[in-house]
Amino acid sequence: MWKRVIIIILVSILLLAACGAERAETGNQDTESTTVEGGDTETEVSREPKPEALTGELTLMVWLSYARDVWQPVADAFMEEHPGVTIKIDAPSPEDDQNEVFLQKYNTRIMTGDGFDIVDTSVTGMEKYGGEQGLFVDLYELMDADKEFLREDYFSCIFEPMETDGKLYELVYSVQPLYVWLNKRLLGRAGLEYTGETISFREMYELYEKVRESEGERIFLTDSMYGYEGMSAYEDGYFVRNNQIDSDEFREYLKMRHELYYTSESRTSWSDGTIRINDDVLCRVGDALRLPYSNLVDAAFTETEDVTGAVVYEGMHGERYFYNPDALAISSFSENKELAWEFLKFVVSNRESESTESSRISPNREKVVSMCEGMKPEVSERLMRDIELIDTAAFRDSSLSFSQQSVYDDYFLNNTITAEECCKELASRVYLYMNE
Repeated sequence: MWKRVIIIILVSILLLAACGAERAETGNQDTESTTVEGGDTETEVSREPKPEALTGELTLMVWLSYARDVWQPVADAFMEEHPGVTIKIDAPSPEDDQNEVFLQKYNTRIMTGDGFDIVDTSVTGMEKYGGEQGLFVDLYELMDADKEFLREDYFSCIFEPMETDGKLYELVYSVQPLYVWLNKRLLGRAGLEYTGETISFREMYELYEKVRESEGERIFLTDSMYGYEGMSAYEDGYFVRNNQIDSDEFREYLKMRHELYYTSESRTSWSDGTIRINDDVLCRVGDALRLPYSNLVDAAFTETEDVTGAVVYEGMHGERYFYNPDALAISSFSENKELAWEFLKFVVSNRESESTESSRISPNREKVVSMCEGMKPEVSERLMRDIELIDTAAFRDSSLSFSQQSVYDDYFLNNTITAEECCKELASRVYLYMNE
């Protein structure tokens, strides 16, 4: 009897020792095990070790005062998920909004990495700050090092246009294809109509010339702030990005824009579930697809007595632009780059983590699919097709725009310089700004 008991004990000890050795060899020493007894069998339940909790502090610098309210809920959601993290929103006071002096300070802080980890780059030209200056982290490197981040889950056509020399310094979290609505009343009175799914600047300009022959001179091309601006945010950007601001083609483009009806008064159009347009405006350009409000999206693609259904805008050289891309970048001076990357991933994830202003389109495919639920099938199919065809972003450097404004005013509003003089002065200012 006692011999049998001793043998059982010895066998048990040997089995325990063997199990311990096996765990040591497989490196699963931290795996928790629970033995569940049930009938004649025993089941071992294993749990993987929990990932290390995120800790640290981040500062997100933005350039508009209201952005604090936009980003605070996003930061709060991230901090709730990661209690060891603190995020501060660094925003200007309301009186500094879109102030040239503040923008100079904002850009100086970017150059020196002064007191922030992440920056809203909505008004920052990566043509100047990316590349050789090395002020921002290449997010492609962080993507490739992160096994949890799968590029195929995102629209590459939203990431790629933001590249600078093949590197990605800013991550878009909200974007929209650039749409145009044409004034059917103006076209009809001129005996014209437009039925295409895309429209180029030159096609718009040709329609504009014919409408002016019918209606008289005082017709705006678009409802953008100044009449003479036309499509300058997109077309001028092409010449700046491609270093052609002093080309013959740009001079001809300036002369063409000079023929537009221009004034300093603001012309606005708006929508309240239907798309409307001012009587003296040929085109409305930009944002009216306020996702996920599908009733308005459906309406945007439907012709009314006032406007054509939306058409995708193509630039002078065939580009299909973003509308108002919102993006974030990580400073190379940040001591918390990995934590900053976790926050950027959170912002563009398929969870309800985007800022309250991001009612447009996320680069996350799954989120866009969910946003399309409830739309008419033909509308969601067209929207997805339009997203897939995006291939470029407008030049967005507000500091450069401020430096150019007086030259444009002298040519378009004051008529004190020629197109050649305007082109030469713009080229000089662009060169000095990009190389200072």
